[in-house]
Amino acid sequence: MSTPVVRGPRRRAVLAHAVVVLLGLLVLLYPFTVGASPSVTCRGTAMRPGDVCAKAGDSGTQTYEQRAADVRNARPVIAVGGLLLTGFGVVLLAGELRRRPGAAAEQPR
Repeated sequence: MSTPVVRGPRRRAVLAHAVVVLLGLLVLLYPFTVGASPSVTCRGTAMRPGDVCAKAGDSGTQTYEQRAADVRNARPVIAVGGLLLTGFGVVLLAGELRRRPGAAAEQPR
């Protein structure tokens, strides 16, 4: 079986779907790379156990322990989001590659 050659407007669609897959993979990898950092910050400043961070808009405060728990709990959510985005991109890409060349020209307007 030969690899289909994609030309014209379909080439842009294939490229766009491939970019969605790539972004999904980057989001999926984030919690295991950059997001795996054990440091907890408050507006860019490193926090230590016992520190308190004022939330934006004077809506309260968060302790170091609360912020650390939020960071830990966000990792699986981010990974699942990246997995879903990757899957969506793969479905779009596979659908585009399965389309017959010229199928768009055959559709009535």
